[in-house]
Amino acid sequence: MDSANLLIWIHLLAMSAYFGAQFAVLYMLLPVAEQAGDESRRRAALITGFKFYNPFTIAMLGIVVITGAMRLTDVKAEMKFEYFSRIWAPLSLKLGLAFLLIFIQTYITFGLAFRIGRQEEVAAHGDGEPFTVERLNSMLSRIRSMIWVTILLTAAVVFVSLTIMKRAVSETASASTDALIVPVQTNPNSEVTIHARVRSPNTIPGNSFSIAY
Repeated sequence: MDSANLLIWIHLLAMSAYFGAQFAVLYMLLPVAEQAGDESRRRAALITGFKFYNPFTIAMLGIVVITGAMRLTDVKAEMKFEYFSRIWAPLSLKLGLAFLLIFIQTYITFGLAFRIGRQEEVAAHGDGEPFTVERLNSMLSRIRSMIWVTILLTAAVVFVSLTIMKRAVSETASASTDALIVPVQTNPNSEVTIHARVRSPNTIPGNSFSIAY
């Protein structure tokens, strides 16, 4: 496996891990916390789960961004001056969606989930009061809503990525199909023979055909 394919696999695995973590919060952490029995156990379950979720999701998004940027650099080098005309429009959309995804995930992680555990630590040291049940429930409701938004954004990013790949492959195939015209040879009987060689990804290099007029 070369470095380009390795980057792609790491990129896909990190995106899949991030995507799975969102569903894990919705269908594992939050239901388990609700069934904990009392409020103290519920908060303990939430804090324990978010201690893993917060750094994990940020790390996975970091890997996605780094590997994506590295692969994009290789693609730009391969396409050269055709880069902007071929994939710039869908790539701009993808980068915009990715930026929005990172922004919302940062809000979930640091603006909501991290604050739940932090406030409990502050209350344990006697420097403040823990969040009330109503406020905690409100924060969990926002976390649930924002996670669904990140799921939709992730799906949109993947869809646009597939569109970029399809366009790049299609235009690469079209660009690689060319005709090599050999100088025209004439004979005294005015018969013209044209030799043309067509090269495309689906043909064997060197195949040729002749047309006689």
